[in-house]
Amino acid sequence: MSAIRDFFKKKKADIKFQAAGPGHKLSETPSKPKNSGSSAIVNQPVRHQLSEGAQRAGAAALARIEQKQTNVNWSSQAVKAQARKEIELENALKNKPAAVALPKKDVVVQDVCSTSTVSGVYFKCPLIGPEILPKKEIHKRIKEFLYEQLEQEKGLTACLIIHTVNQNKDKVRVGVETLARYLTNILDSPDEEKYQKIRLNNKVFQERIIGLEGAFEFLEAAGFTKKMIEEEEYFVFIGVTEESFENLQMLKEALLSAEPILPSLDRNLKVLRPSQVFAQINLPDDFFNLSAEEVKREQSEKSETVELMTQLRTREMRERDAIKELHVYKYTLIRVRFPDGIILQGTFYVHERLSAVKQFIAENLCNPEQEFHLLLPGGSKLTDDSSSLMELKLVPAVLLNFFWTNGPSDSNSSFLKPDIMALLEDL
Repeated sequence: MSAIRDFFKKKKADIKFQAAGPGHKLSETPSKPKNSGSSAIVNQPVRHQLSEGAQRAGAAALARIEQKQTNVNWSSQAVKAQARKEIELENALKNKPAAVALPKKDVVVQDVCSTSTVSGVYFKCPLIGPEILPKKEIHKRIKEFLYEQLEQEKGLTACLIIHTVNQNKDKVRVGVETLARYLTNILDSPDEEKYQKIRLNNKVFQERIIGLEGAFEFLEAAGFTKKMIEEEEYFVFIGVTEESFENLQMLKEALLSAEPILPSLDRNLKVLRPSQVFAQINLPDDFFNLSAEEVKREQSEKSETVELMTQLRTREMRERDAIKELHVYKYTLIRVRFPDGIILQGTFYVHERLSAVKQFIAENLCNPEQEFHLLLPGGSKLTDDSSSLMELKLVPAVLLNFFWTNGPSDSNSSFLKPDIMALLEDL
């Protein structure tokens, strides 16, 4: 059985398994999962709207919140004076030659690690093999893998190519609907000759199918072949038989149910010594979410930001805006310091839950079943496993402290597994 058929079979099994809900023994009573992170809760990365605000404004807003200054004059006169300064700065910038450039990245100063420990963001895809690659390279490798499978399993592979390789999701949606309609027309009216020919110069075909990678391969797998009829090129269906009817039905269902093959974020696990985590660094560009077009839009919206500054805003409003500004980051670097000084480092999506961090830690512990808790640098305990790392403001990087809930299990033993400790890096 081919890798593509295995993939579709596994997808169907996963859907049925998830629909059945969590399993329980007949004798057990529902219990709350431990906070050790050993539960199987895995938060899937989702796509989010890009940030509308400036990164620097976000940093300033966070500073206001975290410092909790009591000597700030929030009178309307003071706010307006600050706004005038911002307007003057804007006017000065307008007089300078326009140059579109990405905003300067903030230097992360909260117990960050040395440059060699943050080389970038990496991904993996079990379907194509064990490679761990940067995002562009893993997408390229997925595309190459799919095209390599066309000869062995053309129809199902074409479905995956359509959903995975094409970046314009609106075009994919419209294209899938159109291709499915071609097949539905034949299935519903197998004797209608007009449904068995598709003119390539047809307006609908030109707008919806041309340029959609995998579409031609899909039609060929469905039984269409290219032919010249009266000096025009057509896709012509070979004719409905019992076998072709079943093939059409199978391909239609596969096309409508297929999902893109997405790479998963690799944690880029590293084990560090204490001396490796106190140098200031600039995070790699992969950690940021702004494109050149967004920077242009951000500059055009600065006047609106200045106007907001003239308004008296509650603390809740400022905190909400600060969280909104943090959307400039896609990923966050989480470091966990153990009582023996060793640091475990991993990369996470900013919208993953705290439970994902705890699961990552538990998977690498010598005693994964023992409960533990995490402390912020200021000593506050992190207790809400369902909150996202963005909501907890663990972005773009943070150093957490690890403690066993009921005290150390063995003060002389290592906290991390031997194979994980073998990754300890010397600089």
